[in-house]
Amino acid sequence: MEQKIKRKSRLWHLAWIVPLLVVDFFLVRWLASRQQTHLEVDAALALATNEVVEADVGPPPPPPPIWQFLTPPTPQQGLLTPDEPGVLQPTGSGRLESAKFGSTRTGQRNGKLFPVFHEGVDIAATERDRKGAATDPVFAVADGRVAFINSIAGNSSYGKYIVLEHPDPSLGVIPQRDGTEVPATIYTLYAHLADIRFGIRSGMEVKAGDIIGTMGATSNTRPPIPLNRSHLHWEIGLMLNGRYDRRSREMKAIPDFGNYNGQNLFGLDPLDFYANHANDPGLTMAAYLEKLEPAYEVVLRGKTPNFFSRYPALWKGEPPDGSPIWLAVSEGGLPIAGRNATEEEKVKIGNARHVVISVHTPVLGRNSRGYISQGTAGKWQFTEKGKQWAELLFY
Repeated sequence: MEQKIKRKSRLWHLAWIVPLLVVDFFLVRWLASRQQTHLEVDAALALATNEVVEADVGPPPPPPPIWQFLTPPTPQQGLLTPDEPGVLQPTGSGRLESAKFGSTRTGQRNGKLFPVFHEGVDIAATERDRKGAATDPVFAVADGRVAFINSIAGNSSYGKYIVLEHPDPSLGVIPQRDGTEVPATIYTLYAHLADIRFGIRSGMEVKAGDIIGTMGATSNTRPPIPLNRSHLHWEIGLMLNGRYDRRSREMKAIPDFGNYNGQNLFGLDPLDFYANHANDPGLTMAAYLEKLEPAYEVVLRGKTPNFFSRYPALWKGEPPDGSPIWLAVSEGGLPIAGRNATEEEKVKIGNARHVVISVHTPVLGRNSRGYISQGTAGKWQFTEKGKQWAELLFY
């Protein structure tokens, strides 16, 4: 009897344990599904959060413009107020204008006076030694590389000088033979140096503010520049033709400065660029040239100049189609924009090689480049100097 009771008791326990196990099984599955759901929700929330964060951050900022770090080329801090005494160094005439860029000087030939173009700006010394020689260091105004050094004062009217090149992608990029691209470059030139800093060599990289030399009075001019008028001749501009070195070899030029001959370097007003940059530290050279009013506009016949291969952003509109080209030209003879000539402009040039379309006399000023002149009938036309300039452009 007792064994029957025990057997019934075990059966009763089994009767309620089995359903309990079944309930537990489904409870565990339900909890697992709930956990999975929570994990999926958490993952979705995390993904959504990441997407929001990424949207808030946005794309990485573009690299700063090369000119953002433009520094003065000497310790002189008055370049924004150039008319103040002691900022610029005039010629022997004492006229302040003679230290500035443009048709600011006067020459004399056969007893006649004529205007002379000054390619840069002459910055006065702030410190001198006991002999009166300037001791101001000369700085690279922006990041770049040393492109050329003339270390022999007697080789040039610039004396000892250095040319730096600074990348400025705003003027476009240039495809290379290996399939890569390099940005267009702007040059800065530092002339009349007393010495070139030890270790400075062609091809080396420089940073804005690096010392590259010492201000001086070196030149091959006669009479020489006196020590009391030691100064830095500073230029900023573009190279007219990247093949000038070939031309130099053809002409058997001595000394041969290659592409960095002064006749191939066309400057802009450095004080004007400096002032505009001070107002807008993000200013690019392309933006500056876009706002620059041309001195004259011309149409030329010939193959597309090498100039626009190296500064492609200055070419406007459709790609060159082999027809005559229109150019906007600065006071100093620098092309600041180009495009295919319009049908009307093609009619104006006819079968000629060049024609002057328009002249902005307030910008042209004293016209001391002399590339164009006004005839007796009042019509503007190319001079022999202007024809040589066009020949160099198309070389």
